[in-house]
Amino acid sequence: MNTINRLGFWSAMISAICSVLWFITFNLKDVLVPVPPWQEFDAYAQAFSALRLLYVYPSLVLPLFFIALLACIHYSVDEKKRVWSLIALSFGILYAAMASINYNIQAVAVRQSLGAGETQGIAMFLPDNPHSIFNALANSYVYMALAMFVAGFVFESTGLQRWVRRIFFAQMLTVLGQIGWSMFDLSTVVFLATSMIWVIGAPVAFVLLAILFTRSGLDPAFSDSRNHTR
Repeated sequence: MNTINRLGFWSAMISAICSVLWFITFNLKDVLVPVPPWQEFDAYAQAFSALRLLYVYPSLVLPLFFIALLACIHYSVDEKKRVWSLIALSFGILYAAMASINYNIQAVAVRQSLGAGETQGIAMFLPDNPHSIFNALANSYVYMALAMFVAGFVFESTGLQRWVRRIFFAQMLTVLGQIGWSMFDLSTVVFLATSMIWVIGAPVAFVLLAILFTRSGLDPAFSDSRNHTR
């Protein structure tokens, strides 16, 4: 296994792990640290614990390895398809920049402010505030989903590649649901339903990509054949 395939394998696996950890920790926050409504700033700050922000940390790691994964895909596909992988990488960088800024604000400014009981000016950064800057920057996942959608064009319609291709193309529904909810006040039910396409599809696709990287050997075309010379 060459360097690109090895890096691609680990980037895909860590991306899968981080996306699963994000989902678990995000849904546990109200169980681990229940808080009053965010409008009650003093009570909210008093009840706050850094455990409520556990989901921030896999969210900070995921962009790094997602970008590495897209770079490995770019250098592993036929040159004629690299326009798609390059566009995907560009969208991925937009996602990584927005997500990194967003979650660094949470891990540093919000965590330290609430931990110190400082609530002045914090409202617009609270994740529990549906109108906050946090939720605006959460549209970073639009760019991640777009990156996956565009990357779908580099895969073939056979074998494991076919499933990666289908899952990546399906991310356009995540894009529409996220934009519809955040920018056009679409139903939350539709937003949650389309988000599950990413929640379930992303880690599955990442694991499939890890398998493809282990099978491809030195072949730049992501062949699913088990008969390549390694």
